[in-house]
Amino acid sequence: MTRRKKLFAVAIALPIAVAVGVGLKVRRASSDTLGADACDKDLAAVFELCEAGGKICNPDEGQEEACQAGCVMSHCPEQMACTGMDPIWCKPCEDEEGALHWRILYEVHEQCSPSPDLDTWRHADWKAYSDCYIAEGERRCPALKNKPQWYRPPRTRD
Repeated sequence: MTRRKKLFAVAIALPIAVAVGVGLKVRRASSDTLGADACDKDLAAVFELCEAGGKICNPDEGQEEACQAGCVMSHCPEQMACTGMDPIWCKPCEDEEGALHWRILYEVHEQCSPSPDLDTWRHADWKAYSDCYIAEGERRCPALKNKPQWYRPPRTRD
């Protein structure tokens, strides 16, 4: 893929990053409300916070459950692991229908964001963000390297 095509693909993926970024900003604020022991004492509240269609999870149609699971997994990694009871927790990192995939997206977004305030990002920030997002995503999940345009929403892939 040429540099121009990559930049265009990332530009298409940026609305998703904005949605995830806004969600993460809200998540940071909301996580204080839940309390440090929410995962042990009120896991239902974490699921409610991560509810699809809410402030954190706004994925494409059909990915709502995986987005919620990934959000919960990012909040409560000790409590949410593959047990074999529900396949969503056991799918590999490159599978968009699995919690691990969405958890990685949240964590990579947080790591690569130049600032939590998306309104202050400049073009150079977006470029650095997209380069970091792709590189870090593929570092954390090497199988993504074999998945063309994984960083774009399914509806916008070639």
